Amino acid sequence: MATADTVFVNGKVVTVDKEFSFKQAIAIKDGTIFDVGFDSDIKPYIGSKTEVIDLKGRMILPGSHDAHMHGVYFGMSSPKVSLNHMYPNVKSIQDMRDTVAQKVKEVKPGQWIKGIGWQTGFLEECKNDPNRLPRKGDFDDITPDNPIVLSDFSLHTITVNSKALELCGINKDTPNPPAGEMERDADGNPTGVFKEFAAQAMVMRHFPSLTDEELKTAIRFTQDELNKNGVTSYNESSLGPGGDLIFGGALGERAIHIYKQMQDSGDLTARVTLGLLMGEYGAISYDDVVSGFEKIKLPEVTDPNWFEMPMLKMFVDGVPMTRTAWMLDDYIGMPGYHGRAALPGENDEDYQNEMQKIIDYGHTHGYQMGIHAVGDRACKVATECLVNAMREYPRANLRHYLIHAFSMTNDMAPLAAQYNIGMSMQSSIAAFVYEPSEATIGKLASRAYGMKELMGYGINIANGSDAPCDYPNWRKGLETSVTRKSDTTGRLHCPELAISVADGIRTYTINGAWQEHKENLRGSVEVGKVADLQVLEEDLFLVDKNELGKVQVDMTMVNGNVVYTR
Repeated sequence: MATADTVFVNGKVVTVDKEFSFKQAIAIKDGTIFDVGFDSDIKPYIGSKTEVIDLKGRMILPGSHDAHMHGVYFGMSSPKVSLNHMYPNVKSIQDMRDTVAQKVKEVKPGQWIKGIGWQTGFLEECKNDPNRLPRKGDFDDITPDNPIVLSDFSLHTITVNSKALELCGINKDTPNPPAGEMERDADGNPTGVFKEFAAQAMVMRHFPSLTDEELKTAIRFTQDELNKNGVTSYNESSLGPGGDLIFGGALGERAIHIYKQMQDSGDLTARVTLGLLMGEYGAISYDDVVSGFEKIKLPEVTDPNWFEMPMLKMFVDGVPMTRTAWMLDDYIGMPGYHGRAALPGENDEDYQNEMQKIIDYGHTHGYQMGIHAVGDRACKVATECLVNAMREYPRANLRHYLIHAFSMTNDMAPLAAQYNIGMSMQSSIAAFVYEPSEATIGKLASRAYGMKELMGYGINIANGSDAPCDYPNWRKGLETSVTRKSDTTGRLHCPELAISVADGIRTYTINGAWQEHKENLRGSVEVGKVADLQVLEEDLFLVDKNELGKVQVDMTMVNGNVVYTR
C-alpha cells in the first residue's frame, strides 16, 4: 500500500462533495488528495516519513476561493506600500483628517498620500445627508505640500485635495471627462471628487508608477493575507492596459507579467485566475476593446492550475451610493434621473448597443465575460446581451457571469439560469451598504444579494471580498450571507433571503471553482483534487451565526504545502 506524505486525522472533514458529506481524515500525496474517509481508513497510509497532523476535532474544509478581488490594488494599499484601509477605524471626516495628518508627518513634502476605504454610511457628517462627501476643503489646510488621493471603499469615487488638482492641471476650465463625473461646485470649480474610473484617470495618470519590485511586494502581501484567511485561490478581476493609469499601474498590464514571473519562480502561494481589463479606463467602448487586444502582449500560460487569463472584464455602471448605478427607476430625490451606463452614448439604447458589441466580441473570441453590473437595469441589460450573444454565436459554455449583481431580481433570474450565467457576489460588503444604498434607491437595497432566491433558480453564486473594497475574511461574508445583518444599524434586511451555512460554504469553495472551470481540480475534498485545505479553530455549524466572522483560521495548505499556521 502506498504511503502518504501527509495525513490529517481526528477531525471534522467538510468535503463539500455533492452530498455535502462529513468525514474524519485525509491522506495527501504529491500535492493531491489521495484518500478521504475515517481514521481507520486513512491510518494504513501512514509510513515512517508521513507527517501526521492530529486535528483534535477541529474542522477542515477546502481552501476558499475569493471570486472577485483586486490583488495588486489590495497589496499596494497595505501599510507596506501606502495608507491602510480607513474603514472601519474611521467614523467621521475628522477621523479621516487625523489619519491623513499623521501620514503627512511621515512622508516628504511633495510625496503622494493615498488611502482607501472611506464609507459615507459610517461617516458622522454623511450618514443623514446623501449629498455630503469628503471634499478638498476638508483636507487642504493639513496637506498644503502633499497631493492626496483618498478612495472610497468601492473604488468608484476618489477625493483629492487642491495640491493634487494643481499638480494635475485641473481647474475650472478643464473639460469634463468622457464618462463618470468630475464634481463641480456652484461656480464650476472642481470639488476634488471624481466618480468612476474615466474621471479618476484625470488624476491617476499623474500618480507615480509602481516599480516591478513594488508590484511583487504587493502580490506577496496579498497572498499572505489571503493564506491567513484560508484563501487558496482567487480571481484577480482587472489587469490590463485599461488599468495602466490607475494608482501607478496597480491594475495595469505590467502586473500580468509580474504574476507570470512569480508563477515561474514558484513564488505564488495562491492560485490566480485573471480578468483582462482592455481599453483605457476599463473598456468604455468597443473600439477600446479591439485596440487593446491589438496592443497587449500577454505571457504564455504554462500551468493553468496556477495562473491563467480566460476572462474579459467589463464595467457597465457604478454603485447606488453615488448614484452611478444604472437603474430602472429614478433615484430618490432626482426625478428623471436613473443613472447611466459607463459606456459611450446619449441614452439607454446607445449604451445597450455598445454593450452588445463588446460582449459579442469577447464571446466570439472565446473569452469568459465578467461584467460589473450593479443597478437593476445594468443586470437586466447585461443578462439580455449575454443571452443574445449566446443565441447568435453558439459555442462551448464559457460560463459568463455578472460581477456584484447587487440588484439582480427574480424576473431576470430564470433567463440567467437557463443560459448558465453565474453571479459573483460579495456578501460581506452588503453588511455596510444596505442603508447607504437605501437612501438612494429605496427598498430595492434591502433585497440586495438575494442569494436564496437566485440559488433556487439554479444560478451558480461564487462569493468574494472585492478587496480592497473589503478585507478578505470569508467567514465574515458567510456571516452576512446567513444573517443579512447590517453592520451599520444591526437591522436584518429581508432575512427570508438568507442562505444556510452549508450553502454559504459552497459559495466560497466549489461554486467559486465552477466559476473558474476548475470544479474537477479544487473546491471540495475529494480524491484526485489538489490538496488546498484550511483548518478552522471552531466548527462553523456550531458557532452563533452572528459570530462567524470572528472564527480564526489555524492552518492553510496549498498543493500539499502548509503556507500558513496561526
